[in-house]
Amino acid sequence: MRDIESFEDIKSIVDKQYAGLISDETTSRHFKELDFDTHLPRIYNFWTFILEVDPINHPYKGSAFEPHTRLGLTVEDFRIWQQYLKDAILSQFEGPVAVKMLQKAEQLGMMFEYKLGLLEK
Repeated sequence: MRDIESFEDIKSIVDKQYAGLISDETTSRHFKELDFDTHLPRIYNFWTFILEVDPINHPYKGSAFEPHTRLGLTVEDFRIWQQYLKDAILSQFEGPVAVKMLQKAEQLGMMFEYKLGLLEK
């Protein structure tokens, strides 16, 4: 396997993750009214920016956290989100950028859970 190198690689990961999330009976409720034509390109750009994979051609602006405040997310939602992302990455890629994406996803998940008041104190 090779490492994550391009926008298309990011797109492949995100598309695979979202396919799982949408089909999962626990998380699917969060996607019923989502405009995927707007949402997915933002997610692709977010990851290209975070991972420094072609961020000039795919810039990200805005808040990654704010939209999640209205979803009624649970700790279980985050665990499932993490697992689908991990599976999407590890089934296709390996290397430093793939590891960085896994680490960033874990950090973001913990930060979001903390900000949403879902972590035990």
